[in-house]
Amino acid sequence: MFPFLDLTMMVMKSIVTVFINPLFWVVLFLVYNQYKKSCNLEEQMLGKQRYSVWERMQGSITSGLAGGLIGSIVMVVVGVTLDNTGILYVWVIAVLLMMVNPRYMCFSYAGGIVSIASLALGFPRIDVPALMSIVAILHLVESLLIFLNGYKHCIPVFMEDKVRGVVGAFSLVRFWPIPIIIMSVVTGQISPADSVPMPDWWPLLKPMGLTGSLDDVWFLMLPVVAALGYSDIAITETPVKKSRQSAVKLFAYSIVLLGISILSSHYRPLQWLAAIFGPAFHELLILTGRRRQKRGVPIYSSPDSGVRVLDVFAGEVADHMGISGGDIITGINGKKVENEDDLAAVLEQYPTFIWVDRVTLDGQTGTLEFSRYSAGINRLGLILVPRERSSATTAVEMSSPIKRLIRKFRKRKKDKGTDHLSH
Repeated sequence: MFPFLDLTMMVMKSIVTVFINPLFWVVLFLVYNQYKKSCNLEEQMLGKQRYSVWERMQGSITSGLAGGLIGSIVMVVVGVTLDNTGILYVWVIAVLLMMVNPRYMCFSYAGGIVSIASLALGFPRIDVPALMSIVAILHLVESLLIFLNGYKHCIPVFMEDKVRGVVGAFSLVRFWPIPIIIMSVVTGQISPADSVPMPDWWPLLKPMGLTGSLDDVWFLMLPVVAALGYSDIAITETPVKKSRQSAVKLFAYSIVLLGISILSSHYRPLQWLAAIFGPAFHELLILTGRRRQKRGVPIYSSPDSGVRVLDVFAGEVADHMGISGGDIITGINGKKVENEDDLAAVLEQYPTFIWVDRVTLDGQTGTLEFSRYSAGINRLGLILVPRERSSATTAVEMSSPIKRLIRKFRKRKKDKGTDHLSH
């Protein structure tokens, strides 16, 4: 019988020690920096931030700790070891890739690059099956996190569609700091007092360089830190549906990659398959998903009659009334609504009681009511899809730090050239 309870307790005790690891705080800073950019983008698009950096951080840290616990248990069950995985190389490459594009802050790309370099060039000499198993398990954790809260704190954006004019969409951007337990192999030592006996079939993943019996081999738990990132766009589905579709596909991808990686520890030629499959299919998932979104029918387009709600501000009148993203508002206080001015004409009178006629995404009609007798109502807190093309601004993905530096350099160079001409 597998000692799940004992191992879970050991994992939890080991994870706590990650908080004294300086790398954990570096990861937190990187996550903070990315969320700060998300807040700036949201303020640029909407005029104010709907969620603060701390609100985004708080959810990510809590989810990351839970995901780290699940991933750690899977790591131990499989028997993944950190020895000879070249994790430092992976970390450095992941940070460099993030500078190219934030969505490349992913171990599938960095792990694949390091693994292919090891197989093709012999440097760095690493345990490819172990490294790609780590990549697979991290994506397994990521798929769970995306399924549970990948849609949270999404950013409403507007785009231009050649057929439908201005359409609404949501930029899905999430990052999670993941403290996770990976083991290390120790030989020739006396069994520790708090050791847990494991079944004969364990580990599933054969450690690099070890042959024969594992009777004199001990596996120590080591806490390490990873950062997981999720970037997507929801145009033809709601953010919840889009993120969960992505999560299911990512879960299937991670299971296949983990299976290939385990088999490759026993059959070396499969290491090439694991090294190539990891980054290639991860990118394929993203590209095919985005292509489907762009070629599909947008659900947040302007209707023939009424105004389309893209989203609502939390805590404001529309939120209290139960108005949701995708709703079409056709009337307010008995007056027909065709544009934002029609709404404003009623609200500028500060009515103390309003009723709004709406049509939901699934075609249901109804009327919602709200009253505020103390001060009246002068705004609903709606984010509406504009009809005019001039109102559209495409901002579906944060630009890379390198591109921003290049733009700043060119702008500064252009400004200096202008200054010289003025003299």
